[in-house]
Amino acid sequence: MIDVATRGVEGRGLMRSFAGPALFLFATIVYGMIGYAILIPKASLIDGLYWTVLTLGGVGYRDTFALGDAFELFSISLIVLLVISITLFVAVGSRVVASGELAKRVRRRRMTRAIDGLSGHVIVCGYGRVGRACVMDLLERGKQVAVVDSDPRHDAELEDLGVAYLISEPEHESVLRRLGVDRASAVICAVDSDAVNVYITLAAKDLREEITVVARASDPDTINVLERAGADSVISPYIVSGSQMAMLAAGAA
Repeated sequence: MIDVATRGVEGRGLMRSFAGPALFLFATIVYGMIGYAILIPKASLIDGLYWTVLTLGGVGYRDTFALGDAFELFSISLIVLLVISITLFVAVGSRVVASGELAKRVRRRRMTRAIDGLSGHVIVCGYGRVGRACVMDLLERGKQVAVVDSDPRHDAELEDLGVAYLISEPEHESVLRRLGVDRASAVICAVDSDAVNVYITLAAKDLREEITVVARASDPDTINVLERAGADSVISPYIVSGSQMAMLAAGAA
């Protein structure tokens, strides 16, 4: 899933795909409206539009015999243009379906509804090894989870898990808002980059000061930085795993 700004860009891209065929169809209608207004004696532009609709709808052909060859030839040209318009629409629609753009938009809308329905959930930023372990543990505990990660390769796995998620940059305030930070119970900063985790912490606390932030620190020197940024708890996986290994070894001695 993509954040709001990206969805807007993709939405405009989809509209641009159909802009050409739509413009061609509009030009065909204008062509028919003006042409019939000229060819039909004492006809107005409204009359021209009426005849255009009749012709495009395949209705008014029997009446053309009384209006002459020019009228009939013009009707033929209008029908040809209509066929071209329909062909263009079908071609663009087929390309959109084949590329998966339509399916992606449907999934994004479904995910938007899922995120909007969350409350008291935990936002997990980053779906690497640490983030994945956090998500699995939270799901086992029956917690609601919303995940954000910048790597689109995680899309299929997150879809299979059935969790709400976005594929975007987690340090942006707009993304945290989209994930419902105002309704969440906590934010987990599990991105591989300590600098990004600092930005996420600052953004989350700026948006909602009382929210609980648990951050990962790959470098022990970053622990103080994250705490000053507002993190309520800072975990260094290397320190924790090292302590656990030492404890197990000491117990076996």
